[in-house]
Amino acid sequence: MDYAKAIELNPAEPVYYQNLATVVCLFRKDARAFYDISEEQVFDKALALYRKAMQLDPQNFLLAAVYAESYYGIRPLRTNDALGAWTNALQIAHDDNEREGVSLHLARIKMAAGRFTEARMHLNDVTNAAFADVKRRLEHSLAERENSATNTPAATMSTNALTVPPTH
Repeated sequence: MDYAKAIELNPAEPVYYQNLATVVCLFRKDARAFYDISEEQVFDKALALYRKAMQLDPQNFLLAAVYAESYYGIRPLRTNDALGAWTNALQIAHDDNEREGVSLHLARIKMAAGRFTEARMHLNDVTNAAFADVKRRLEHSLAERENSATNTPAATMSTNALTVPPTH
């Protein structure tokens, strides 16, 4: 694999790890065959590559966001890890636009975890008109989930709040 060779030649270049992680995520079936590993191990490999890239470039917001978004593909959702990744992205966001975009993702993950009050707090942080449509859809989904939670036993409640596509 050319990305692995690039890493071998220059192990201090974060973009090589990011590119390999992205390829592993996007081409999971091929990565499973190439490395002879399970789908869960494919995600673990990709996440480890993203973390290595972030270790080499810790202030790279776009890298942190791509890493955090990779959790959307994992079933079941690794809620705590996803929240940690989005929290890290929030800490290195450069401006209000990036921070509000991350708040939408934090709301989505917390909604999926049934943490509705926290999800609503994140949605309240979003004031940018560019995010109004996504925010409105998430608020609608949150209201439905809150209603469902009060009218349905918790054991039968669905926790898949990822019906709204990521904003990045």
